[in-house]
Amino acid sequence: MKPQMIKKEAREHAREVLNPLPDKVIKILANSIYQNLMNEGCQDKDIIGVSSQLIGLVTSAMETKYKK
Repeated sequence: MKPQMIKKEAREHAREVLNPLPDKVIKILANSIYQNLMNEGCQDKDIIGVSSQLIGLVTSAMETKYKK
């Protein structure tokens, strides 16, 4: 792996660990997504399904990222 890539990955990892979104921002974002889905006619079970898919996508991305 090139040194530039290692430095970039190290910076990205440090940003993730040191600068996560504040809880208040996460709550506002989640509420906004929820309201948008409800306004589009989604029901609770649909939103749970979307949430499950999002968790699956993040899990897969993390597995790929940290297997390196």
